[in-house]
Amino acid sequence: MVLSAMKRQAVLDRDASGAACIHPAARWGAGLVGLLASLVLLAPAHPSAQGTRFPRVYKDVAVTVLDEWVADVDLSADGTRLTYSRRDPRDWYLDIWSTRPSGREKACLTCDLPRPTKHRGAPAWHPSGDLLVFSAEIDDVRTRKADRLAEPGTALNTNLWALAPEPAPGRAVALTGHATDYKDAKGVLAPAVSRDGKRIAWAGPVDRTKVGKGYEWGKWAIFLADLEVEDGVPSVRNVQVLQPGEQQSFYQVDDWSRDGRRLLISANAEPGKGVASLDIHEYDFDTERMRRLTETSDWDYHAHYSPDGRQIYWSSSRDLQARFQSVEGLNWRRDIRTELWVMNRDGSDPRRLTYFNQAGHRDRTWFRSRVFRTSRVFVTDNVCLLDGTRVAAVLGYEASGGQMGGVLAILNLDR
Repeated sequence: MVLSAMKRQAVLDRDASGAACIHPAARWGAGLVGLLASLVLLAPAHPSAQGTRFPRVYKDVAVTVLDEWVADVDLSADGTRLTYSRRDPRDWYLDIWSTRPSGREKACLTCDLPRPTKHRGAPAWHPSGDLLVFSAEIDDVRTRKADRLAEPGTALNTNLWALAPEPAPGRAVALTGHATDYKDAKGVLAPAVSRDGKRIAWAGPVDRTKVGKGYEWGKWAIFLADLEVEDGVPSVRNVQVLQPGEQQSFYQVDDWSRDGRRLLISANAEPGKGVASLDIHEYDFDTERMRRLTETSDWDYHAHYSPDGRQIYWSSSRDLQARFQSVEGLNWRRDIRTELWVMNRDGSDPRRLTYFNQAGHRDRTWFRSRVFRTSRVFVTDNVCLLDGTRVAAVLGYEASGGQMGGVLAILNLDR
């Protein structure tokens, strides 16, 4: 696949007069304005690049679809921008896009980066809006299998990168230096920046050797580092390696608490528990212990605090009788089906919010008729909007040819 043959272009939503929609800067953090402006001005407008027009509002199910071919989502600290990775159907590589929760003012933030050149996703904003960190595939990955395993949701053979307005707008800085390794790949999964912007956490493999049940994906760890910017150049320093729990298998960092004292983590941290039975945990930095919030044999992941910190939204396969024939490589995608759930911060009162996999329910009928005719849907990444009444979520599905599709949707919580 020749990347240079497919010039990546950005898209800006336009108003009826044809002029680019620009929101008053007073509604944004100054840094966010500067970074977005510098990136957008470097990219040509190309209204036809996406084909289907968004947003699409479905009042009967209280859902608004903002975009398609989406893999993950993040919300800026001021709540004004959703940032997400979107697959380009021309070459299937992921790039990072940004839009308002209304679906307006859409722009690609990485389409014209000179490097990295392949998958670029798992975006996470610094609270100042001056910095965007993300995971990206190493440029010299060659095999098709390794290429797919380097997607941000799997993150093998990837590095941590950052976009900053200075000193070179439109260019990215590598924050880690993993080299391509097909046998014992390293990588950066789901980076997350603390609410004060001083620290960053991510997960990654440390030993890909499969030593038994529960270690189907090898041994992983959580990496915690200071996030610093000097003369406009970001860097990570004082990297610590954490492996909480009795079983140091798979980890995914999902969210930081508002006070920076806790992390939400998806993991199979109990002895003998397989990677198809992830649970939600809360890690406490003061006690250096991890508390299990879900205790099932189901797939629980992508946990995020509500704006007030009292509740946790997450994705779960409970009640869906999901059975994984294989978790080797990306095989787990063939059987995954999940819904959006919410629980109190202590794990009590879990409640299901969506029913995309339940026969006869309006959610399932809507998805199959308006999005894609599929037998299973998996709600993946999600984030609660600051008004506390809506959640932005990625609704995934297996598209034609085995490719993974996904729409970014705003779900009303009173639906």
